Amino acid sequence: MGRPLRVIQTEYPYHLLCRTNNRTFRFNQRQPTRIDFKAITQATEKYKVRVHHVILMTNHYHIIATATEQNIHRFMQYVNSRIAYRYNRTVGRTGHLWGDRYKSCIIDTDIYYLACVRYIYRNPLRARMVEDLEDFQDSSFQFWAFGNRVNMVLSEDHLVIEWGDDKQRMRDYFKILVMDEGMGIPSEKLTGMGLKKQFFGSADFLQQMSRAYLDY
Repeated sequence: MGRPLRVIQTEYPYHLLCRTNNRTFRFNQRQPTRIDFKAITQATEKYKVRVHHVILMTNHYHIIATATEQNIHRFMQYVNSRIAYRYNRTVGRTGHLWGDRYKSCIIDTDIYYLACVRYIYRNPLRARMVEDLEDFQDSSFQFWAFGNRVNMVLSEDHLVIEWGDDKQRMRDYFKILVMDEGMGIPSEKLTGMGLKKQFFGSADFLQQMSRAYLDY
């Protein structure tokens, strides 16, 4: 079976994921983190992609972003090439850094978007890397929920914009969304399964996307 068609569009946000070769690389160390955040920032500026949420795990990363031009594939190619080049040069290694090509899923902007944000930020808890998400530094959750500085350029999404200038209420909202239970959104299990596909959303959204991009 051939690779699924890469859908390039600008209307809806993407969930983007890429894993390292053999899953051996560790992002949660200071130098790899700096390399990764810098590459994402440079790619954001070069391709005008609006990056909303980022989290670095030990051997993969998640990005939620919206493309303003039909170039999300070029954005990802640039991010991964810059990370690989700089990391290999820093540690004196050669060979491929990344495993399979990056995965992309187009997500609806309703409760499925909330589920995606919650899912990626809760990764360190599921992996038992920390007991409290406030202790996990390699994530834009630090900025949105706690107001802490992260070394990358982030763009507001509709979850942020709706709070206007009320930063404290916005931070409280993100804490509740990610850290509390019973949010009335798709479960982490269903979200994880949904993000493995090309589209994640309601039945109507899936039908709309399939008709628009897959001709069925």
